[in-house]
Amino acid sequence: MSDEKQKRIFAKNLNYYISLNDKQQNEVAKDIGEKPSTLNMWCKGNSLPGLGKIQKLADYFKIGKSDLTDDKLDSDAGFDARVLADMDILEMIKKYYSLSLNDRAAIKQIIESLYENRITE
Repeated sequence: MSDEKQKRIFAKNLNYYISLNDKQQNEVAKDIGEKPSTLNMWCKGNSLPGLGKIQKLADYFKIGKSDLTDDKLDSDAGFDARVLADMDILEMIKKYYSLSLNDRAAIKQIIESLYENRITE
């Protein structure tokens, strides 16, 4: 993948999680000990942080590093515009991302089990 495409993906994901968590760029920058201008460069897709900074952001948002680096938001049906327009679903997504990775895995397993049961009925 080209460096420019990786910057765009990272910027899209970072902006998504900033918005999802009702944060401002300055607030996130302060909380992770980064200059606001540097975070703004990441949000604009002008530069990429190193792996240590990506981990710091992932820890801050309680997500995996791949949630920031991989192009998941366009490919997952759960993130399409119709779902994000539903405020109840958006609130559930916000709560989901505030949980630990183990709790999120358990919820994912429950949802997949319910979905599998629905298909076989």
